[in-house]
Amino acid sequence: MGERSSRKEVFHRPAASWHEGFPIGNGRMGAVVYGDYKREILAVNEDTLWSGYPSETWPGFSREASARAAEFCRLGRNREAMELLETEGRGAGDVQMYAPFGNVILEFLGERSIEDYRRELDLGDAVIRAAYACNGRQYRHTVFCSAADQVLAYRVEAGEPFSLRITAEDGFLRHTDYTSKGFLARGECPGRNSFSVTQGHGPLSFSDKPEERGMRYVGLGQVDTDGEGVPREEGLLIEKATRVTIFLYVRSSFAGFDRHPFTQGLEETALAERDMAAFEKDFDAMLAGHIREYRSYFDRVALDLGESPDSGTDTDQRIRNAEKGEPDPDLAALLFDFGRYLLISCSRPGTQAANLQGLWNREKFPPWFCDYTVNINTEMNYWLTGPCNLDELAEPLARLNRELLDNGRITARAMGREGSACFHNTDLWRKASPARGKTSWAYWPFGGAWMCRNLYETYLFSEDKDYLRDLLPVLRENALFCESSLSETPKGLAVCPATSPENEFLIDDRPVPTAYYTEHTLAVVRNLFRDYAEACRTMGELREAERYEGLLGRIAPIKIGAFGQVMEWDREFQESDVHHRHLSNLYELHPGRGISQSTSELQRAAEVTLERRGDEGTGWSLAWKLLMWARLENGLRFQQVMNRLFRLVDPEAAGQCKGP
Repeated sequence: MGERSSRKEVFHRPAASWHEGFPIGNGRMGAVVYGDYKREILAVNEDTLWSGYPSETWPGFSREASARAAEFCRLGRNREAMELLETEGRGAGDVQMYAPFGNVILEFLGERSIEDYRRELDLGDAVIRAAYACNGRQYRHTVFCSAADQVLAYRVEAGEPFSLRITAEDGFLRHTDYTSKGFLARGECPGRNSFSVTQGHGPLSFSDKPEERGMRYVGLGQVDTDGEGVPREEGLLIEKATRVTIFLYVRSSFAGFDRHPFTQGLEETALAERDMAAFEKDFDAMLAGHIREYRSYFDRVALDLGESPDSGTDTDQRIRNAEKGEPDPDLAALLFDFGRYLLISCSRPGTQAANLQGLWNREKFPPWFCDYTVNINTEMNYWLTGPCNLDELAEPLARLNRELLDNGRITARAMGREGSACFHNTDLWRKASPARGKTSWAYWPFGGAWMCRNLYETYLFSEDKDYLRDLLPVLRENALFCESSLSETPKGLAVCPATSPENEFLIDDRPVPTAYYTEHTLAVVRNLFRDYAEACRTMGELREAERYEGLLGRIAPIKIGAFGQVMEWDREFQESDVHHRHLSNLYELHPGRGISQSTSELQRAAEVTLERRGDEGTGWSLAWKLLMWARLENGLRFQQVMNRLFRLVDPEAAGQCKGP
């Protein structure tokens, strides 16, 4: 692939906030880099920095509560079903929070007169570069995060001597020691938080009892310079330098999802020191190795939509121009490349799976705890792996699902069911039980079943039978749970009661989420049974395949409503929000396989449903609509929705960033 502008994001000013910084990562660790010439900030993250430790206090809804709620819904007493489940769910806890490491700050000293500033994120080699003239002399900043060397490297080079101060602070850092050659920053994440995602924040736990303490972590910074390093209590002062390079190694005490990070944790300092000792320290050699390794993923796919007249313009201005209707086909290619870049940078074999913000988080109380929301968002992170030939990047998702099985079995047994279940949120400790909150999101135990769709798609692209053999137990446990959740209804087998993620209908002008059954839940089950049966046939388990093929044929079919739409609930309820961001009743269209060109009546019903939902929505909702219109082969509507993606919002403004 040659040099193309679509592979670079460009700005002629530093980032004014974290949201405007450039993200960089190696799958396990990373940072958002502001690119500032006065006070540079690297907001650092490592994917095992979470609050808490393994603990399940409430396994889940009881068999009796679910059965009573199903009977209420069958009798049309849906509100009573909701109230029953919300009362039952008061004992639930919530997921733990993904925590920031803190910031590494480079403060340039002295007066600085800046001209000709430019920073760029090169998506083709995963390198951030900034250049400018300061007092008439040239400066260059180069940043990358190497998976090969497990290091974040930052270099400043100048045409004149300069001085700067390096500090490590914020996040949950407790103390930093500075030497003339670098620093050692130590931190500790909170113990278990007891407040909920909907509360957003609350008191953090920092106990003196070892069994109540959280994840330990360190950042080991090695500084190479042609100047003089002077350690001070407030930071490392570098004087009279024309070159400063920082190599940052970050490790935690994480020893596994089922081991206490404080009492059973690894020695984080020893791990960081091992990283530092193990790898080549020549910056240019590291950079070359990093680019080679990164391109082995990125160069597998190329998208060329044509050059654009303003491809060298600042990226935010290009978005403004596109919003006004100015043609910029290269901007769509840039977005495509940026999506691949993000997943390559935050999900690699052996790392944790990409969370709600991938890898990057600056806040002690992040939105929705920066967790794994598995009723759409986690799955969406990985939809690109097969089509973009990035199957290896789904390994963390597969491992997450294997690790969920034990807690999931406890949750399933509490409900009187077999197999393994996961409700709508999980975390580093593989919580599978319900979260505290409204029934519209809290009563939905099909997170594992949905993720199985991703995992089987990975096989369909790779045709790796060793992978499928390892995946089969995950498919089987989730299929057992779904099978044991089915009940006979006049229309066929169904999961009773059920919700459609985060959506509600109206009864007496008041919103209610709990129905006798829902199309979404049945679609998840149909696709899991279909995928599991195919997998069993591939692996020679023919009797098992035939059993689930038989069950598949007995599940209640898709129903078409009075408007010609795919019905979301078992009855024709009035929708609480016709334009709701979730499109859960169209699961069979995407990511499922039940609505296609061969099912023309259902395909038309899907079109009607999408038309009724409208073309507005949050960013992730618009992306889902794009995929659905693409499967319907409607290029005009695809383009209309695509145009809505290119709109600038103020990320700091209240209400601009809506949730999953």
